[in-house]
Order: sequence, then structure tokens, then C-alpha cells
Amino acid sequence: MNKQELLESVEREADLWEMFLGEVGEERMEKPGAAGEWSFKDIVAHLSTWRGNTLARLRAARQDKTPSAQFWPAGWDEEDDEDLEKINEWIYQENCDRSLPDVLNESRQQFRYLRELVRTLSKEDLFDPDRFAWMEGQPLASLVSFEHFHNEHEPALRQWLANVPAG
Repeated sequence: MNKQELLESVEREADLWEMFLGEVGEERMEKPGAAGEWSFKDIVAHLSTWRGNTLARLRAARQDKTPSAQFWPAGWDEEDDEDLEKINEWIYQENCDRSLPDVLNESRQQFRYLRELVRTLSKEDLFDPDRFAWMEGQPLASLVSFEHFHNEHEPALRQWLANVPAG
């Protein structure tokens, strides 16, 4: 993948996301049950928090710094399954009372910012696996992934959509 292809993938995902939001429709977004007790809005906030972590890393790279943003309480490791459950519950608690327009706006702004970051980062910054020591041998571009949504959330959400009438 090159920089143009990466940017095109971000554009394509932003378009697919907007289409998916349209399929769900705002009238269903706050109904519980999209994922356990979580509503679709809760899933959007969950995805946005994780994407915010990615954006912080890309922003740090653009500034040639090591990321310092901590999105969840210190000491929790996203690679540890028990901590991951705590992180996801913490994300839910931090976002469950936010308004639907606020959550959707944040998601849309993140896609715009992601496009900007990919556009402004150099080819070397994005694709050289040795460019940032904190990436531990992975290219920065590997952070720009939508697989979590497509593999972990989309199938269950589509099943939920099929069973939850609009309106």
C-alpha cells in the first residue's frame, strides 16, 4: 500500500461509515441491544474513543514526538484481556450520557482529521517500520485500520439491524 491508497481507504471507510449510519437511522441509534445492553450510539462512542487513541499517535508522529495521551486510567494495558474489558466498560461509562448529536459529530470529525493526518504525514513517516521506535517495528500506517469494526462489530450490528424495526 502506498500513501494514495491509504488515503483512498480512509475516504472509502468514511463513505461506508456514513452509509452505515444512514442504514441504522437516528431513530434506532439509542435503542439498547445493539451489543448486549449497549445502544448503537454506545458502539459509536466506543469506536470513537479507540480511534481517538489512534489519532493521538498519528498526531504525535506528525510532531515527531512519542505519544503521551492516556485515554483510560493509568496502568490498564489494552493488550491484556482483563484490562481490555475494564477499558471498554470505562469507555461506556464515560460516554453513555453524551447526546447522540455529540457522539455522531465526534465520529465524523475524526474521519476528517484522519484524512488530514494521512495527507500531511510523509511517506517515510507512514510506511518506514523503523521510523518511530515506539511503534516497535510496525509502520505507522498499520494504525490506520478499520478491521476491528468490520470483524468485531459490523456483523453483530447488521444482525441487530435486521431484527430492530426502523421508526
